[in-house]
Amino acid sequence: MKKHIYALWAFFILFSQSIAASVEVRSTHMTTGDGVANNSIRYIYQDSKGFIWMGTLNGLSRYDGNSFVTYRPEGGNKISLIDHRIRDLEEDKNGFLWIATSAELFSCYDLKKDCFVDFTGCGEYEQLYSYKMTDREGNVWLWQDGNGCRKVTYMNGEFTSVVFKKENNNLPSNNITYISEDEQGRVWIGSHDGIAQVVGNKAVLVEENHDAFKMMSFGKDVFFLSGTGTISLKREGEDSRIVTRLGEGSKVYSTMRLQNDWIVFTEDGSYVFNLRTHQVSRDTELNIARGQVQIDNRGNFWIYNHTGKVWYVNAKSRFVKSFQLIPA
Repeated sequence: MKKHIYALWAFFILFSQSIAASVEVRSTHMTTGDGVANNSIRYIYQDSKGFIWMGTLNGLSRYDGNSFVTYRPEGGNKISLIDHRIRDLEEDKNGFLWIATSAELFSCYDLKKDCFVDFTGCGEYEQLYSYKMTDREGNVWLWQDGNGCRKVTYMNGEFTSVVFKKENNNLPSNNITYISEDEQGRVWIGSHDGIAQVVGNKAVLVEENHDAFKMMSFGKDVFFLSGTGTISLKREGEDSRIVTRLGEGSKVYSTMRLQNDWIVFTEDGSYVFNLRTHQVSRDTELNIARGQVQIDNRGNFWIYNHTGKVWYVNAKSRFVKSFQLIPA
């Protein structure tokens, strides 16, 4: 079973105090002296085989419960870890570990054959990409604001990939802000210059002059949110149209979805956009200016805005609890 281990220990401890007396917790402190690549660990991940992977500032470590194996970039023509500063780790459904680095480069490790592989299928694995999304068919999408995107497919034991760039005439803009998949399995590419829908190996422009920030799917409807709070609606067979604007061009910081409500955090507070009725209201309970959202491994939300306060929101019950971590 894959397990993400998030850096939210302090928050979870607050919830577990009531049962702490009946649970025995044992811990072991491990450092470079025990074999960890570096004491500055950014990410911890457990793969499907049970190995614990630790992404550090100086290499990638794998722990089997007894000892560590460390991976770092190697010279020569051999494919190895692309950069030693690890930012993120995730295993896909085909048993490949995707490793994001601070250098805006990705590595791909075959957990079955215990080796790094060329995920592009054509030797272009040193291209710059900052973000990753996996669609329902298992295709991996990599992109960067300025370098377009790449669709990576693994089939019949081989990797192939398609590059979407303006220079290739299959993407309106290279300045990508997101790649998202809707509930119907359609893939949308948002950019600073508009929004495109992926059709085959080409991206078709559906809305121009839209500084794309986020996409939200609701049944067959797709909503597009701009960086200044404009929400557009795209229905199948129809042109996209603006349905509302939040505030007076307020800068958007982040969003989250609670049932049929799309909560949008802006510089002057938060708004609630109902995906069914298209009605907009101010969020009185979560009126958090410049809120940033993180999702934990149970799908619940944690919101912060650099004020020393953190809000927890249960995704199902909508229960809200705040924590004043730093005295006001």
